[in-house]
Amino acid sequence: MPATLSSIEAAISPARLGRYMAAAQGDRNLALRLCVWNISLCEALYMPVQFAEVALRNAICRALETRYGAGWPHNAAFLCTLPMRLSGELNRAGETERQLHRDRTTPDHIVSALSFGFWLHMLTMNDQGSLWPIYFSISFPNKPQNIALRDLPRRADRLRILRNRIAHHKPIFDRGPVSDYDNIITLIEWISDETAWFVRQTARLSQTINQRPQS
Repeated sequence: MPATLSSIEAAISPARLGRYMAAAQGDRNLALRLCVWNISLCEALYMPVQFAEVALRNAICRALETRYGAGWPHNAAFLCTLPMRLSGELNRAGETERQLHRDRTTPDHIVSALSFGFWLHMLTMNDQGSLWPIYFSISFPNKPQNIALRDLPRRADRLRILRNRIAHHKPIFDRGPVSDYDNIITLIEWISDETAWFVRQTARLSQTINQRPQS
């Protein structure tokens, strides 16, 4: 077993296992089991993260459609609000989707091709003073009245950080996965109570949390 552990540690790198070694108080066997448990946590959160990200971008899209029309990706008034970096991303997404779908290309194709960073910018864009105070209730009908407008991008950015850590195989076990899950549910609830209920019924985070390996 020690030789096997050494081989696995060399394959995934001592630096990667080191994060778990600290939590395992130097027990390499427990550290490896914590590493596997972390993967299980990522799997348990992947579905809620995906629902939250898709629901969030669609909610933002509803505000843009209401303000600029169904053709908002091509609306000159909207495009002039974007920094060059994001207008370039929007153009590239449109070109890529048109190459794939040709005359069947729809705004939905472009929406799915844009990065999460693009959508986060929509929550903090320069014209938010005219966009969100007017259209917030359309996109987030269940947001509590006492929640400040700035709380939305803060919660969305926390979702982004979790999403990226999962995508890049980083540890999440010691970064408050239950709190991250609660943040996900809150974001979804602000958009759709029914969808939040479905995610709660389908997610398996609590069971996975209880499976934490012990020494």
